Amino acid sequence: MKLDLIENFWNRILNGTATLEEKSDWHTETGHLYQLGISMEETLQYLHKERPSLITFIDWIASKSTNVSKSIDIENVLSEKDLAFWEANGYIVIKNAIPIEDCKATQKAILEFLEKDINDSSSWYKHHEKQSGLMVHFYNHPTLEKNRASVKIQKAYEQLYQTTKIYKTIDKVSFNPPVSNDYHFLGSNLHWDVSLKQPIPFRLQGLLYLSDCKENEGAFHCVPNFHHQIASWMEALPSNENPREFALKTLVSKPIIGNAGDFVIWHQALPHCATPNYGKLPRFVQYFTYFPENYTESIEWI
Repeated sequence: MKLDLIENFWNRILNGTATLEEKSDWHTETGHLYQLGISMEETLQYLHKERPSLITFIDWIASKSTNVSKSIDIENVLSEKDLAFWEANGYIVIKNAIPIEDCKATQKAILEFLEKDINDSSSWYKHHEKQSGLMVHFYNHPTLEKNRASVKIQKAYEQLYQTTKIYKTIDKVSFNPPVSNDYHFLGSNLHWDVSLKQPIPFRLQGLLYLSDCKENEGAFHCVPNFHHQIASWMEALPSNENPREFALKTLVSKPIIGNAGDFVIWHQALPHCATPNYGKLPRFVQYFTYFPENYTESIEWI
């Protein structure tokens, strides 16, 4: 544990500034949390709710810290054809990344956490305090950790980053029930999760389909190949247009369908979104990805 980074993060959140002489930035500090196997969002919730002393916070970090995945020695997951597809499109689907029984166990864990019953559709629409739109603030459970420990998924990330010096994030899950007369889709429109200041740094995002997902069942959407287009697109943007709003009016996304156990990885320069679920059952997703060491982003948000 790097105590200077932990202290800076504690000061940043509770006192509004990082006070040590050797100041670090947000990405370095949150990256260190991920390297320790700790969710950044869970840490923020703890700090805001408990407002602990620095010593108490360090003890809490120590109690939460888990071993981080190390480099693995297995055959490549992505073929040369897969890598060519990735280079052209900026996304890839890893088939059967997780066993189906683990997907079912994770669905069960999410339903129990949300106090919902898969056989009682009325329960799907009862709001839980840990739900924010489609997102569910559910991080710590053996089945979630087992999924995050997939060597197949880690190897794919190592191939795409072309390095073994990566670390996984601890992220949320998603529960997307079918649209009904009384329930409207709560997800976000087409968007990016990164500043659009050029050049956008190379970083990958990912999701695990925990249930089969056809085109009309809440499929993940993205705009393929846009990682190759975004720089020229930004340069050609009309001066009076907000790029995020202009994207909603002009860009066309594609559904990336999958079965339970399939894992989708995409370049963060691709605009993307979830979509309304017109199926008969809820769509379940677990989000997690890997960051490369020493990753940084622009502090200017565009």
